[in-house]
Amino acid sequence: MPTTMLRRVVPLAVLATASLVLAACSSSSTTTIDTHPPGEPYLTQSSVGDKTISSVALPQKWSLVWKFSCADPRTRRPFSVTVSLNGGPSKSITDQTGLEGGGYHAFAMGGSTTFTVTTSCNWSLLVSTAGTQTFPTTSYTSPP
Repeated sequence: MPTTMLRRVVPLAVLATASLVLAACSSSSTTTIDTHPPGEPYLTQSSVGDKTISSVALPQKWSLVWKFSCADPRTRRPFSVTVSLNGGPSKSITDQTGLEGGGYHAFAMGGSTTFTVTTSCNWSLLVSTAGTQTFPTTSYTSPP
């Protein structure tokens, strides 16, 4: 092959190889794979009174289910839950007053999550895959 022809082919080959390498690097995306067992909650927590639960790693889509009971003494009292995602500001999810209650909220943003419960009542939280709207029959036990 003549020298001038070789000078033209080598840069083209280098350019083609570099393009393939860049394309391969840019097309591979970082994907977070949820290795959590299907059907298993990310968090189940029951307690009485105020509590902060921090550093729960959650996927992109998840749901929060809560319930509370003010059984002893049986008086209407406030119950609230706030959530902070990835160290951001706390967002109020519920602010209820009553003898008992509960609710459900779906989320479409994951990451490190902190939950804060403010009440003097018995309560339970369940954090699970998106769409889970009820507690499994065995997960809710009112603390003594």
